[in-house]
Amino acid sequence: MKTAQLCKRMTLGLVVATTALGTIAEDMESRLDEVPGNFNLESRLRYEVFDQAGGLDVDGVSHRIRVGYTTPESGGFQGMIEGETLYAWGHGRDLHPADNAGDGTDLNQLWLAYRNEDLGSVKLGRQLYTLDDHRFVGHVGWRQNIQTFDAVTGSIDLIEGLSLKAFFIDAVNTVTDMHNDIEAFGLNAGYALNQNADLVLFYYAIDGSPDAAGSSSDTLGVRLTGKLIQNELTWAYALSAARQWENSGFPGVDFGHDYLSADLSVDLEGVTIGGGVELLGGNGIHGFSTPLATLHKFNGFADVFLGASGSGGLVNGLEDYQLYAGYTFRVGNGIKTRLIHHWFKPWTGSGDYGEELDLVASYQINERFSVLGKYGDYNSDGGSGGVGGSDKTLLTVELNFVY
Repeated sequence: MKTAQLCKRMTLGLVVATTALGTIAEDMESRLDEVPGNFNLESRLRYEVFDQAGGLDVDGVSHRIRVGYTTPESGGFQGMIEGETLYAWGHGRDLHPADNAGDGTDLNQLWLAYRNEDLGSVKLGRQLYTLDDHRFVGHVGWRQNIQTFDAVTGSIDLIEGLSLKAFFIDAVNTVTDMHNDIEAFGLNAGYALNQNADLVLFYYAIDGSPDAAGSSSDTLGVRLTGKLIQNELTWAYALSAARQWENSGFPGVDFGHDYLSADLSVDLEGVTIGGGVELLGGNGIHGFSTPLATLHKFNGFADVFLGASGSGGLVNGLEDYQLYAGYTFRVGNGIKTRLIHHWFKPWTGSGDYGEELDLVASYQINERFSVLGKYGDYNSDGGSGGVGGSDKTLLTVELNFVY
């Protein structure tokens, strides 16, 4: 009954929101054409269900709206300000396991940038920032409260095909509405080997909490991505490897962890089939961690391993083997779908994690509106190292509006 009532509310909300926002967009477009610079408006209405065996069982509706303004460029300078308001209601409004951002309005972005054709660009302030596949630095765009950084970021194209990016992060504004002081520095050098292959070398140094052993680390890695077109087949691949070691100087804390990932897929006339593996090392005490990443993008939609992999790492590590298939159904503008199956195992130690089946579908209604549904079902085999010991199900349906 509770779910049925919320579904009715969600349907009514979709109708009302679509009509109202469509009218607002038309009115805004006519009024703002004469204003220099660019305004942005984003809205997301979402219904979610979380069900975890022996624990959390909540559902609820949340709405997020972002409004921002970017100045026109003048003499190479440009600025931006953006606010974000989030409201949640329903049984799970304050119990979301990974997105408990609460209600209210926050300053999402406030930055000043300078760009020079010869010298590159630099940006100072609160900002969205991502690198490569978001595995090490990302904005967690899936969450209602997006992740931003108080940072200085810059990039320069040194020679043709070679791009160097650097950042210094002073604080992380998390998806749970926390402001975490941190010192993080990174270098990311990308080189286009040819039109279909790119190589990236990266180094990230994180000085985390002085009270948390294992939260500070240095990471050095390499990433290769590319595609190969063979008649009607398009092959795509991605390979990454990294080494992470402790840098805090904590007495008795000394670790070195490996990271490996590989993915291969083939596309034929809209049908995609692929598989991959991601390995995160652990030693029974600490594990390979990526606290600045878009964690929801990896290791299953149900977010079973999200918390541990972001803070101190999974102590027994993680081996994630996956197969996936995608297809765009030719209905209207096309319904994009993807089915993924994960097999999770610990890198070391006893026990076993489990398996997860994920499904996502999206549809672009028009230029402004899109809908998305996402489902994740994790079935535990007992867990390992205190993680992954309970079954968990996630279901999300949302309406997005972008101006």
